[in-house]
Amino acid sequence: MSKYNKDLDSSIQLLRIFRWLFLRLAAFILVVRGISFLGDGRTTKGIVELAIAAAIIAVDIFVVGRSIRKMKKQQIDPEFWEKERDMPLIDKVRRSGRFNICGGIIWTVVCIGLFIIMPIVWSVDHLALCLVLGAVLVSFGLIFFVLGFREYKKAEAIAAEIEEKQSADDGILYKDYELGYEPAAAQYCIQTGKTMEELTAADEEMIWEYAYAQICYLFAWIAEHDFYQPRERDGSYLEELAAEVKARTKLPSDYVAENDGTLYKDNVKEEARGFIYEYMNNSDYVNGHEVPKQGDIIGAYYPEVEAFAKDYLHAEMFGFPFRWEDYDQFKVHIDEAYEKYQKKTTGSST
Repeated sequence: MSKYNKDLDSSIQLLRIFRWLFLRLAAFILVVRGISFLGDGRTTKGIVELAIAAAIIAVDIFVVGRSIRKMKKQQIDPEFWEKERDMPLIDKVRRSGRFNICGGIIWTVVCIGLFIIMPIVWSVDHLALCLVLGAVLVSFGLIFFVLGFREYKKAEAIAAEIEEKQSADDGILYKDYELGYEPAAAQYCIQTGKTMEELTAADEEMIWEYAYAQICYLFAWIAEHDFYQPRERDGSYLEELAAEVKARTKLPSDYVAENDGTLYKDNVKEEARGFIYEYMNNSDYVNGHEVPKQGDIIGAYYPEVEAFAKDYLHAEMFGFPFRWEDYDQFKVHIDEAYEKYQKKTTGSST
């Protein structure tokens, strides 16, 4: 997945590490010390440390805990992922910068408090070791801050560089970039009632089936009509997989997965390459849905898949796996589009 697409799993894990390392550990130490002070008759110190522990526990429950719960809900919220996909890349870069800036500041402040100020105040043994550890941890926070500040200030240049790199990769007809996993996981969790934490290895495999299904109808059609060809750099295994897809002993998703979620122009024979390219690019992604471009003549693949999923499969995009019986129902759309393309190109050449 792209660095600048929201990675909720990583954010949740980081918050959990912060929660246990800096909040719960600190609260536990303060509670133990506070009880010890009360037992020794140093009531004021005991009450102060227990009060600080109570404040940390409140932050743990009502700030960090609430943030984690919110992120977990977002993981299975299709509207969130639609907004995420529509967000301009420059905004994603800026958001990443803000995240690193805020995270760096919080990390630095907490490390200074826990590993520098508190050991000095408590006059702990091995103070030098605590100070060295604190300095190392603080340096990590400063690095996050500097990297985040650079991302935020140079967001436009960074976004332009990424887009240029993606557009330069013109040998690709389709590439998932691992973007399909998140909406597929959200749809799968809605259908099964599971949370992301409950997913098994078998669930993960099925989610990838959902993620690749949108391109599988077209690849199955390419293989079935003998329009597939191996590239020179492809291994024999991919050619064998394509043959097995044609014979229906393997699924198109098996090929897409083995090819790193990618379909290259060179994998389509010259006689069909123009049709495939036009058919796949006759639409725009608008407000969370695939919409045919104006003046479209032959058809638009992605809007047709989305409409088929809604009307025939009763599912959202990224909410269904590939099945041969579904393909047999859908392929008439591809056949019609190819017939229109042939008539159009033949007519333009006469």
